[in-house]
Amino acid sequence: MNLLAKIRIYATLILGIVIFNSCEEKGEFGLGSDDVAPIEFDVEEISLGTSLVWLDSIPSSSTGRLMVGEHVGSEFGTMQAKAFIALDLNESTHPTLEESVLDSTRINFRVSYLYDTASNRELSLRAYQIGEEFKDTTYITRNELAQTNMLLASGDVMIDKFDSTYSIGVDETWSTQIFEGIRNGDVTFDTQDAFDDFFPGFVLRHEGASNNIFGLSIGATFEMVFYYSDPVGDGSGDVVNKTITMNSTGMPNFHNFTIDRSATDFSVVQETNVVYGGLSRLTVQSGAGVVTRLDLSDFQRFNSENDGVIVNLSEIKVGPIGDLPEGVFPPPVLFMALTDERNSIIPDGSGFRSIQRDGANVLSDDAPVQLIYNTDDRTYTASLTTYTQAYLSDIFRRNEVFLYPTNMSLSVNGLTVAVEDVQLKIFFSQLR
Repeated sequence: MNLLAKIRIYATLILGIVIFNSCEEKGEFGLGSDDVAPIEFDVEEISLGTSLVWLDSIPSSSTGRLMVGEHVGSEFGTMQAKAFIALDLNESTHPTLEESVLDSTRINFRVSYLYDTASNRELSLRAYQIGEEFKDTTYITRNELAQTNMLLASGDVMIDKFDSTYSIGVDETWSTQIFEGIRNGDVTFDTQDAFDDFFPGFVLRHEGASNNIFGLSIGATFEMVFYYSDPVGDGSGDVVNKTITMNSTGMPNFHNFTIDRSATDFSVVQETNVVYGGLSRLTVQSGAGVVTRLDLSDFQRFNSENDGVIVNLSEIKVGPIGDLPEGVFPPPVLFMALTDERNSIIPDGSGFRSIQRDGANVLSDDAPVQLIYNTDDRTYTASLTTYTQAYLSDIFRRNEVFLYPTNMSLSVNGLTVAVEDVQLKIFFSQLR
């Protein structure tokens, strides 16, 4: 061992002896000693006021998805959905049809959503003509248009995959009328306005025994296609197959969604934007617009009784939620949307005001806290630490919030939960 190493060892021993003697002379040191004030860690549950509200304005136009179908027997009630959609004439693409022969006309579409993913996958789609003007405006799930008795297309398809294209046949007489009108230069098919007067659009319904709600994709993938053939022109008798396509891109569309809750635990909910309290169970359902309302005003009581505490964690937990049938799932994420005495969401630009996630500006609206569903324990949880700290510091206080599903307009999935299984706890520390 060299001299430098020996010096380091002896220096370490001497330093240790000095520290030991110092501690003996000074007495105990640490949490709870005379040198440091004791820190007490505690947890307290915030008393939440709970109720239900049925929101009256759930957008359903131009969302990229239209709901059709019906479902009975769920905890939410009997659900029915029907869709309304117009078609783009695409008059600038119409060809010359002098010797063309119409072979068939089909409605092609894709399905991007199923309420029940495990069974009841047969869609019996019926397309009737809309019986009134279809204005290009904003529609909600409570809107609907008149339906004529003109059945223009129908078919039964089994939904296997979301990336597949499905097809139903269009009425031959009606499709021939359009095809011949294009061939003969009928003014009805010269402009979109004239075509809209002739045909405002389809009412899409499910009229089969299958117990399900289907989500149809719209835009370029929803189309009415005329399949026809033209002679090659060389005298051989051969033909070339061609198409005329009218799709729904940029055209008015929306769906109507109704639900009968009379045979459920939530039958009392009959009017929109009204608070329904005193229930033993709560619910949140996309599409229907039913949300759970939470009253956070017990924060004020906590603040007055625990002045100066340090909030280490504030956590909300929803669940375990009620059982759902196999293949039916709850909303994947819940927001905490701010509300007030009007019992509606508070709009902010293209979105709405909500509690923001930890670390974000509590006054912003672009970072909403997300209660993410855990499939293992069937609960939603999220940290509200930043919001709680801001509330107790009187920086930002809002007492009324909705548990609001992230996919309100694109789904009809929901959840139920017992009142006692919605909890908010504050983990805090303070000097004693």
